Amino acid sequence: MKDNCVFCRELSGRRDTNFARLYPEFDGRVIAETDDLVVFPCIGQLTTGHSLIVTKTHYSNFAQAFKSLPDLANQLVSVIADAQALLAVKSDDTLYFEHGAITADDGGCGIYHAHLHLVPQAGSVKIGSVSGSDPIIFNSLIEAYSNIDGVLPYALIGTEIYGFGIESLNSALPSQTIRRKVASVIGCPVWDWREAGQEHGMIEILSRKLA
Repeated sequence: MKDNCVFCRELSGRRDTNFARLYPEFDGRVIAETDDLVVFPCIGQLTTGHSLIVTKTHYSNFAQAFKSLPDLANQLVSVIADAQALLAVKSDDTLYFEHGAITADDGGCGIYHAHLHLVPQAGSVKIGSVSGSDPIIFNSLIEAYSNIDGVLPYALIGTEIYGFGIESLNSALPSQTIRRKVASVIGCPVWDWREAGQEHGMIEILSRKLA
């Protein structure tokens, strides 16, 4: 665990976290898990059910985790299916994205712990490039991760309809670049998770999990 990582603190049960500050009435927000992964609803949801897949062990991004955890592909498929069953959404109606930052010098949202976004009701959305470079497109999420070398930071974004694009990032992305672009394309007026207060969607999902 890294003490300066808010996801590490949250996964260890500590309460000095963004989630505990906003939702003190809930002990946690995990809605699905495997040996190495958890899923929890995202603060600042872009659509109802917007969730994050997070590694239990601290890795900077999923490319690093794939190189260290030999069964991660199977676990990723399994935990996505479990989360989507709870959320009552389909994989082909989901947009996936990750800013695979390595350090704060790569830009991002200020959390450098591997987390992959699942955005329901956005499977027909085509985002395109986030860095200005042409993405390399792969047919599946697992194939995309299998082709990231992990040396450079990267952006991954895609859907089952349009494929999954990978862009190597030679310069830092400004804070929350991918979130801003996704929010703009899907028509969500608020993209900055740090401005979120309590959200009905979060409470509804967690209440459903606890029922």
